[in-house]
Amino acid sequence: MRSLVRKLNRRQQKTVTANKKDFFNDLLNQISESLYLTDKTDGINEEINSNNWILSAPKEIISQSTTIDFLEFILKVKDNYKNQLNKSTLDIDLLFYMWFDEMAGQLRFNLINSNHDKLPFGCKINHTDRPEEIIDEYLKSNYHDGIPWNEFESDETPEQIMESDSEEVELVDNFVLTVYQEKIIKQK
Repeated sequence: MRSLVRKLNRRQQKTVTANKKDFFNDLLNQISESLYLTDKTDGINEEINSNNWILSAPKEIISQSTTIDFLEFILKVKDNYKNQLNKSTLDIDLLFYMWFDEMAGQLRFNLINSNHDKLPFGCKINHTDRPEEIIDEYLKSNYHDGIPWNEFESDETPEQIMESDSEEVELVDNFVLTVYQEKIIKQK
């Protein structure tokens, strides 16, 4: 059995490359990894951990990259996984979904089997039919190298902090994540 932690860590690392060509070539080397396939819905965590991609690039790479660069890479990943799906003995389709994790400054995507009736998020979802919308959000972010500490600093009084904590709970409860979703259909 392969090590899921090693696989995820390799995908999560910020690739230290000087240009976008090297960055995407480094990512392409990981495309051949196996897709975790199941037709069951009780193993969602293993599906998520096994098939999750986390793309994180420094500002230098982002400034050289376009939405098309990321779309082309993601298409190659999806094509590889579709080929693996078509070769499998399971009679299932896949749900591909992608979102921008703004707090982490990461573009993320994943695949789970189509027997799941909803995506595994604990928040409200705004579905978009344009993957470009998600990638554009990622490319326009100011937080590719992390959130600066000065944005966490506060000169609020304890009373103001208590008040803002209750407002924060309301914000979390009302958080809406924009997600692109696509069904990858197994060839019969």
